[in-house]
Amino acid sequence: MRKLILLFAILLVCAPAGFAQDHSDWEFFIGYAHERANNGADRLDRRGQAVNPNGSTRRVDFVSERVPYNGVSGEVVANVTSHVGLVTNFAATFANTDFLDSLTGQRFHARLSRYTLLFGPRYNWRNSSPLIPYAHALFGLARYQAKFRNNDFTCPDTSQTAFAMALGAGLDIRASKHIDIRAGQVDYLPVFFSQKREDGLRFTAGVKIKP
Repeated sequence: MRKLILLFAILLVCAPAGFAQDHSDWEFFIGYAHERANNGADRLDRRGQAVNPNGSTRRVDFVSERVPYNGVSGEVVANVTSHVGLVTNFAATFANTDFLDSLTGQRFHARLSRYTLLFGPRYNWRNSSPLIPYAHALFGLARYQAKFRNNDFTCPDTSQTAFAMALGAGLDIRASKHIDIRAGQVDYLPVFFSQKREDGLRFTAGVKIKP
């Protein structure tokens, strides 16, 4: 562990001269994504019903809450200048969760999926150090889907697509001429469903490739 810390310290001290003008016209990122986002309860119970053991149905009132989603994120960036890039970002995150019916206390197990496709500008504060902070504003679509595992809930459509945004910032660290390490990126991620806006947060980290 001490050797890794020492190696990282040497990289920070020695990299400025070698990386001062290091940027590529195109960049590709792949990494891990973690979201804290709404479970979609208000949209599901508005259109769906619980299925009783005898086959009859009844109304439910699911409790709305934020749940953790985990998955992957990828992006392609076209750098217009050394500081300004145009970003195409895709993310797919998933969660296994229980919906609590406040009327009966019954729980309904479901697999949730969230997909986002976003576009927009990013500003990179490139400098003589290996640290590259950046900020962006991305706009596009988010798709939500829920699959109930035990056939105890029925709904005409458990999927919905809506306008979404990602307003965020992050930090890349130059590791070599062709590789950067994304130490972290945090986005405020509002999704504008027809019923109401749902606010989420997303953390991303991974590797950026510069051909």
